[in-house]
Amino acid sequence: RRLPALGLIAAALLLGGCVFLRLLQLKLQIDDFDRNFTVATNDGLVITCQRPVMRPDDVRWFGAKPEQISRSGTAEHWHLRMVKELPPGVVEPVRYDILLELTFVEGRLTRVKVPEEYFQAVPKAAILDLIRSLGRGSVDQGARRVEATVAHEGPARPSLSSVHRLLGEPTELRVAGPDTVRRYRLVPATTEPDAGVFDLTMTFDTASGALRRMDSRTPVGSIGFKFPPAAPTTR
Repeated sequence: RRLPALGLIAAALLLGGCVFLRLLQLKLQIDDFDRNFTVATNDGLVITCQRPVMRPDDVRWFGAKPEQISRSGTAEHWHLRMVKELPPGVVEPVRYDILLELTFVEGRLTRVKVPEEYFQAVPKAAILDLIRSLGRGSVDQGARRVEATVAHEGPARPSLSSVHRLLGEPTELRVAGPDTVRRYRLVPATTEPDAGVFDLTMTFDTASGALRRMDSRTPVGSIGFKFPPAAPTTR
C-alpha cells in the first residue's frame, strides 16, 4: 500500500502543487482513521484531527467561504453555512441550510463539528461511513475525482425519506428508469468574493428508497460514493 501512496504524492507534487499534496496526505490519514482522528458524539458530531494538514486557504480554494469568523488566541473559528437553491416557484416553510463549524489552530484545520439537529434524520454512523470510505477511494488525478465505495450495509445508510427530512425539496428532481435522482445545489452564505457552487446528486432506488449513489461536485473536483446493494427498506 505504501508504494501506490508514494506514487499519488509524487503525482500531486508534479501536477497539482501543494494543495493536492495536502489533500492526499489527508486521504492517507483517513485510510487509518482511528489513528489520526478522534470522534465525539455527545453534542452533534465532532471530528478532531490529530495531525492536521489543511489550511484555511485550502478550504477557500474549494469555494467554501465562511459566513462568520471569530478568533481566540491561535484558534480561528469558522461558521460555514451552505444555502440551498430551490427551483422556481417553490417555497418551503423552513430553511434547510447546511451548517458546519470549522476550527483552525495555528493555521491548520483541527476540528469539524456537525450540529446535533441533523442527526434526527441521518445517523452519525452514516456520516462516519462516508468519511472512512474516502480513505479507501481511488484517485483520478487528471479528472480531479475520488471514487469511493461505502462498505456499511446496515441501517445507517441514508434513505430517500431521511434525505428529504434532512434537505427538503431538491433543486432538481427527475426519474431515470427505476431510479429517483435528486440534485441539491448549494452556495455558501458569505461576504467573501468568488464563493463556489456545490452540486450534491443522490440516486435512489425508487421502489425501496435505498441510496445507490451520491456524487458531490465542487468548483475544483468531484467525489463519487457507490453504495452496495441493499435489501428493500421502508421509504
